[in-house]
Amino acid sequence: MIELEAVKPGDIEHAASLLRAGRLVAIPTETVYGLAANASNPAAIEKIFAAKQRPIGHPLIVHLSDPERIHQWVDRLPDPVWPLVKKYWPGPLTILLPKKSGVSDFITGGQPGVALRMPAHPVALETIRLLGGEIVAPSANPYGRISPTSASHVLREMAGRIDAVLDGGDCAVGIESTILDLTGDVPTIARPGQIGRSELEDFLGMSFADHAPAGRAIPGNVKHHYQPVTPTIGVAPEHFSEALPEVTANAGRTGAIWWRSLPPDSAVAESIRLGDNPDDYARMLYTAMHTMDQAELARIVIELPPKSEPWLAIHDRLGRACNVLDTVTR
Repeated sequence: MIELEAVKPGDIEHAASLLRAGRLVAIPTETVYGLAANASNPAAIEKIFAAKQRPIGHPLIVHLSDPERIHQWVDRLPDPVWPLVKKYWPGPLTILLPKKSGVSDFITGGQPGVALRMPAHPVALETIRLLGGEIVAPSANPYGRISPTSASHVLREMAGRIDAVLDGGDCAVGIESTILDLTGDVPTIARPGQIGRSELEDFLGMSFADHAPAGRAIPGNVKHHYQPVTPTIGVAPEHFSEALPEVTANAGRTGAIWWRSLPPDSAVAESIRLGDNPDDYARMLYTAMHTMDQAELARIVIELPPKSEPWLAIHDRLGRACNVLDTVTR
């Protein structure tokens, strides 16, 4: 794998030239590092599924550098699209729209909609611009494992599987984008992210449906995902202090990821504190999980955040990442 640095003259152009040639390059976005392929090259797109060991039929998100390029992918634009684009692009909002005839089923997973977003990271935007077209870019990690938020995570997890990684620093958001589904009569949040449902409802002046249509495949929306290799347990904050000794008894080396309840040194071998607001917690979460996964632990215990709407996206990720949730409910 070639290691490129966005700060070096010519390295972003090098990344774009590799994409133009049908190669796979991990690039930074504000959410997580994406495994990019030229969206107009079916052979390159197929390589993503092999590199990630991702099931065929799981849809991909198309990344744009210019909102006007929506018209290359969509024939009919629902009324909310342009207000959303003007407000939230570039940024961590993916919009699922009725796809144009001819858009590859490898991209959409055979679904009637295509997922589009314009990333906020300047390196991602410049790479796409230099390519001269769009990219598809799921997270640059083996399927089901922790998403990468730094180039070092990609180097460790994807060495020998992809052609290059373009280092643009750590990701500022740290979890995947919100996916807003506009393919039906009523909008719905298909995947929660930093931009929450209430904010989007207030902005558009409309109420969303509570659930996406049954059976619809959504990027990153499978039951077990974002998982460390190390067995991971999530415990509610009101139970964390009392549960930790019980959970870690005779378990071997244990790591704790917490935000409120300082674990005693006697209970854990490794300890990482996350921020106490949703943005800080999200930005640090995957990095903490990667660190713990490399610490030769028998298990990881995570203090779950509050159960309020600002934390919904984090609960979504932890619900998929943890093998067991809230083991103590007395």
